[in-house]
Amino acid sequence: MNSEQSSPLWSRQVKLSVAITILALFGLAVWQLQSLLSSLIIAAIVSYLLFPIIEFLQRVTRFSRGAVIGIVYLLLVISFLGGFTYAGISAYRQIANLFALAPEAVENIPVYIEQINTFLTTTRTIGGFEFSLPALNFDQNNVQEITSLLSEYFQPLAGALGSSLGSVALGTANTIASLVIILFVSIYISNDAPKLSTWVGEMAEIPGYRYDAERLWRSFGRIWQSYLRGQAILAIVIGVVVYLFMLALGVDNPLALGLISGLMEFIPYVGPIIGAGAAILVAIFQDTNYLGLTPTQFVIAVTLVMVVVQQIENNFLVPRIVGDALDLNPLMVFVGALAGASIAGVLGTVLAAPVLATIKLLGRYAWRKMFDLDPFPNPEDTPEDDPSWAETAWESWQLRRAGVVAKSDEGETEESGKSNDGETGINV
Repeated sequence: MNSEQSSPLWSRQVKLSVAITILALFGLAVWQLQSLLSSLIIAAIVSYLLFPIIEFLQRVTRFSRGAVIGIVYLLLVISFLGGFTYAGISAYRQIANLFALAPEAVENIPVYIEQINTFLTTTRTIGGFEFSLPALNFDQNNVQEITSLLSEYFQPLAGALGSSLGSVALGTANTIASLVIILFVSIYISNDAPKLSTWVGEMAEIPGYRYDAERLWRSFGRIWQSYLRGQAILAIVIGVVVYLFMLALGVDNPLALGLISGLMEFIPYVGPIIGAGAAILVAIFQDTNYLGLTPTQFVIAVTLVMVVVQQIENNFLVPRIVGDALDLNPLMVFVGALAGASIAGVLGTVLAAPVLATIKLLGRYAWRKMFDLDPFPNPEDTPEDDPSWAETAWESWQLRRAGVVAKSDEGETEESGKSNDGETGINV
């Protein structure tokens, strides 16, 4: 470019002023568009989770990316509507059962206490030793007072719940509108996802910073991939396991309980407790079961099953599925989840762990650059891009199919040769 036509270079003060102005405007936009920002973040998470599925189907089917995205999102919408409808019907039935059985359950509190004491004080023999547990000591007068108070407050509570149905309907309409926005934004993000790494490299054209930007981007991707996809796998596994156990025990609405337990996996620490509490609450207000257990025994059985599921998850599934890619102290994750909840509600709680890991990654980079140290002292972990289990299974099936076809063709050729030789021999 001609130097006479080019604009003068900006001074350091001008650059600093422009940078501060841009950051201030960006912060103001984020502050004013908080509700929309939540939808955009959820849309990005959905597209990120679906990215490997779209890539795999595109390679397998040879369809265009747009066609594959359309098929995947159509199946997603159908599955979501079906699950949402079933969960809504199950929740309505469960709430109706709760309010139908609650008065009787409240009146039977003394009976439940007596059953617990009978269970505890029953003499048991293990290894030739007889033992029994001490009974719970409750003042009968206090129990009667608590029962009366609960009975008095139950009817007003039921009335308040009925009057809030209108606000629930309005909230449902707003939720549907948000889901539509999330769907369309997620489709566009999924379509442009392969271009993101190129954009990051193009934005870091300053000599020496392209490598830094690309390496930080890869580390950023590993953090969010290990967490989001790991949590999604955990949610599916725990949801299926809880559904099967609740179905085996005969608990009402096992599929709804499985969905709740699966979704709660995205909330650190508190989520699994909420999922277990939902199953236990349903068991408490379930009057009969096909196993013939008493109500107390049934609740204890459901509680033990949920505790076992959580122990298997924490000690076996989490280390193998999520791993230690976040490299965060559990206390830091817990505090971050509380801070995220106060800032952005449920979404802040769900994203607290990967956000903290990202801040730690960028903070370490900035700290080492400030002291003129190598920002990447350790060699990058570059595991080979091994194909997923689905890709491996598909390729193996194709190879076996090709081998069978080749064998078949070879066999037919050999048989044909033998037949021709035989015919030639006879003719001779």
